[in-house]
Amino acid sequence: MKRVWCATLGCDKNLVDSEALLGHFARAGAKAVRDPDEADIWVLNTCGFIDAAREDSERTLREMCEAKEGRLLAVCGCWSQEHGDAIRERFPAVDVVAGVGQFANVVAACLGSTPPAARVLGPAFPLAGPAAPLVSAPESAPYGGLVERPLLTPPHVAFVKIGEGCNCHCTFCRIPLIRGPQRSRPVDEIVREVRGLAERGVREVQIVSQNTTDFGRETGQTLLQLVTALSAIEELRWIRLLYLYSGLVSADDLRRLLDLPRVAPYLDLPVQHASPRILKAMKRPGGEKSSPAFFRRLREGREDLVLRTTVLLGFPGEEDEDVEQLADFLAEVRFDHVGTHHFSPETGTPAARLADQVPPEVVLDREALVTDVQAGISLERQEERLGGVYDLVIDEVVTPEGRDEAGIAELAADLADGTWLGRRERAAFDGVVGSAVSLALGRSYHFGYDLDGGVLLAAPGAAPGDVVKARFTAVTPFDAWGEIA
Repeated sequence: MKRVWCATLGCDKNLVDSEALLGHFARAGAKAVRDPDEADIWVLNTCGFIDAAREDSERTLREMCEAKEGRLLAVCGCWSQEHGDAIRERFPAVDVVAGVGQFANVVAACLGSTPPAARVLGPAFPLAGPAAPLVSAPESAPYGGLVERPLLTPPHVAFVKIGEGCNCHCTFCRIPLIRGPQRSRPVDEIVREVRGLAERGVREVQIVSQNTTDFGRETGQTLLQLVTALSAIEELRWIRLLYLYSGLVSADDLRRLLDLPRVAPYLDLPVQHASPRILKAMKRPGGEKSSPAFFRRLREGREDLVLRTTVLLGFPGEEDEDVEQLADFLAEVRFDHVGTHHFSPETGTPAARLADQVPPEVVLDREALVTDVQAGISLERQEERLGGVYDLVIDEVVTPEGRDEAGIAELAADLADGTWLGRRERAAFDGVVGSAVSLALGRSYHFGYDLDGGVLLAAPGAAPGDVVKARFTAVTPFDAWGEIA
């Protein structure tokens, strides 16, 4: 039996692609392994969203080429979708080059078999040596393999991709060029997948796509229909909604989703900016649906609601006053979590041709301003939770020997300098972290898996997937210390 190991770069949607690819390998008789040293086949699923991602993909591929020895090496994903010929030329040690969505074809090439004719979208098989890269138009690529996929996450949590591609064409974004137009999966197929995941022990699903709000626009189905159906799966604890596009949905529609059972009071709504001038240049929505009033409406009567967003800094023509508007917007809305990223002039996008590109050092200064503002806001939001008791799902248990490698020592040091409920709680913390006990990393509903911070606590006997009640006795802008309640 062939054994395959897959390294994934980029976003959680790419992680789902890796799982789907491994699902195809499993159906073909290969076994997925987590240790690369045990594998006969290595796959690198790349990211090509921006320059930094492409550089990371190239660096990782070079390292894998140097270490592959007698293994077969395949590379796929966003980077190879657009640069397959260059990868083939520059990395002769690569055996298979494929684009996005080529799951069955990659498996056929790696295992030396030929998939059914209807599934073949690229050159003849098997791909090896000087053969051309396996790349097709993204809109024609199949996206199967999701229902039976192995998970690369802990067994109690899974990302569920409900669609592929995007129709928005923001001026800075290459996703429609790489992934094609939006294709929503059928509701019944997604429900079948999630039911299967729940039967395997998954208790939290994080709903992802390039544009979750637009789900079903081309099929006549709706996000509300989908989430209503998922909410009927009793084994689920949390349904977490990510990548919502505020300009395409009303606050009332989002509140209807939040009212459904098992939907976590947590919404990820990437706004990208707050300056009307910059939003217009980005082709992002302005007006009421991107205003503080929109988010106030979301929070009416929902003090428990957690809001997450991302902002893009350094868009061409951005001035200091635009960033000041953004900082004021963040201060008014009071997001719980904010991620920042830098503009990258991507070939083929309108923004790459704009004048007034912002120097990198200026972007870094503006990012520092925004993150400082947001750190204060996030800390205030966290301090409101001090003393509260919440359900936590345990994601990981770390032994005393593994604290440094897992980053627990650094996290504990940050918490020691955080805001404490009282002296007794601080003394108890010092006693725990100074002793040779295992610590657990958990999350309340306030934290998305692999997105935000979490809760550190001593939970004797706990295992990943367990749910415990804990009181927040210390917080930083990003994390909390919990005591079993």
